[in-house]
Amino acid sequence: MIPLHATATGNPRQLRWVVAPDRLPPLGIVQHAPGSLGALLKSGLIAEIVVCATDILITVGETRSWREVGDDIRTALTEALVDPAGWRVGQSMSSEAQLTTIAEEVLAGPIGELASSHGGSIELVSVVGLNVTVRMSGACRGCLASKSTLRDRLQGELRRRAGIEVAVIPENPSTATVLGKRLRSLVVR
Repeated sequence: MIPLHATATGNPRQLRWVVAPDRLPPLGIVQHAPGSLGALLKSGLIAEIVVCATDILITVGETRSWREVGDDIRTALTEALVDPAGWRVGQSMSSEAQLTTIAEEVLAGPIGELASSHGGSIELVSVVGLNVTVRMSGACRGCLASKSTLRDRLQGELRRRAGIEVAVIPENPSTATVLGKRLRSLVVR
């Protein structure tokens, strides 16, 4: 049996199935999967399967829910991963597209919820290479803890999920950072 586990995304129709990297099929959008997973995709019960760097993102069809079909998909996915030659993957996703998807999920999920609970928000601005630029607004803009939230929480989670050394960059430096630089310049004089 191949170990895997599901994690929620910001989309209730999607689950991210974390799989050991040596068991993943080629990266990209799956055109055909072996066995019953392929049959579920062909029937429309599964709307899309995307193989990412560390996991497989599966979206169920609009008329289905994970509660209803989750066990069947898990079993089918486990069986399909045993047959790596049976996968046909088309339209490979770029690393920037994958990182954008992951960043949107993280910001719609735990990190976004954290910012919202404090009266602020963090919005994805762009992904260029390994740099993820975000905009802090509301209570997050100027918050003394925003630097830690970006580095320790957001950047850490992006690195964990993407499996690469991502850098998170604020679009505008926070007021706290600007004030800190001004205070340091006054002390130095």
